[in-house]
Amino acid sequence: MRILMTHWVYLPEYSGAALQGHRLAQELCRSGVHVQVLTGTHDPKLAAHDEIDGIGIVRKAREVYSTLGRIRYWCELDQFIHTHRSRIDLIHTHGFHPRINIAARRAHVPVITKITNLSVDDPVAVLHRTGGAAKFKIFNFADAIIATSQVLENSCKTSGVPREKIIRLPNGVDHERFKPLDAAAREKKRAAMHVAREKIVLLTVGTVNYNKGLDALLRAIFQLDHAMKKRIRLWVVGPMTNRDCYGTVEAGYEHYVAQVKSMISEYFLQDIVQFKGQQENVMDYYQAADIYIHPSRKEGQPNAMLEAMACGLPVIANLLPGITDEILQTGRYGYLANVENPRQFAAAIRVLVNNRFLRVRVGEQAREHIMANYSIKNVAQQYLSLYSSIIHKGVFDSLKLYREIAKQNWQNE
Repeated sequence: MRILMTHWVYLPEYSGAALQGHRLAQELCRSGVHVQVLTGTHDPKLAAHDEIDGIGIVRKAREVYSTLGRIRYWCELDQFIHTHRSRIDLIHTHGFHPRINIAARRAHVPVITKITNLSVDDPVAVLHRTGGAAKFKIFNFADAIIATSQVLENSCKTSGVPREKIIRLPNGVDHERFKPLDAAAREKKRAAMHVAREKIVLLTVGTVNYNKGLDALLRAIFQLDHAMKKRIRLWVVGPMTNRDCYGTVEAGYEHYVAQVKSMISEYFLQDIVQFKGQQENVMDYYQAADIYIHPSRKEGQPNAMLEAMACGLPVIANLLPGITDEILQTGRYGYLANVENPRQFAAAIRVLVNNRFLRVRVGEQAREHIMANYSIKNVAQQYLSLYSSIIHKGVFDSLKLYREIAKQNWQNE
């Protein structure tokens, strides 16, 4: 089976969708599937042809500020798909890319689309774009639409996506890789990362922007008393740049980063908050931390939250109905709270900071939950079954059409 995965950006550029897609591609390769990635980049330093962990990558240069550059980029993607169509059994798009769907239809290659984020590429959001009706029609070119959460599935149903096309599949975690350390190894790692034994480390992972909710988390930490503040550290792992993951300058991005830094000074949190930047091996931080904090205001299905739970961390997450409450049960795997209510969110932090035994028990239950419901091996097998059913259906439909044409020709003779 030969699968072409498409991404807007791909590793080593930072993107949660790219990380999840890469891990899925690796697991599919272990099952004998040939996976190739077609992506774009605004970074001229990245190779046009590359390989990461055995996954072949083809990158096309993208000039986002030039109309001619954008047209050239999409034409190159279309040409690649058309030229290689005989060597592609199915296209799996991570995110909705209209030109990919058009190219797939022109090349007579089946395509599935995975929705990556609410209000970004879910069908309701697509309908509200400029030219939404036309883009929604192209959205429905897909043979299947992957919704990772209930709220994304609801978006599909509300917008009128045919029910038979909607497939619920979660993101997956390699729990054999993302796992907690034993006590001795953990203490050694914390020492190497210069963490005092008595400190309780809170960790949050993601790009520093408004949607990720770091400002709201800082307001919650400000609510903690002085003694508790002296006991904690907050690690912020993720890009801190004036460019978002799509290679364009995001409106208000620099202002937001400046606002966060100003808040840290205003709240006297300089000794607590530590920006770690983008890290190649984020697992080191999961394994050294004590509590994972997920204050995001907008999500599809949060990879970082799943990875943290796989590493045995209790989680405090912003309540996003149909998203975080599908993963997390309050009191069992962590706590859900309204991040816009600083006192409520601070209360959840306070409970876990004050109770080591609760942290350990909840973290162990969180890992068991991930192993049972979000294993990348199980998710990859479900994708493999979906791919097979769509490819075989396409072959069956083609044979059926061929027989009908042959029968019609025979009758006309």
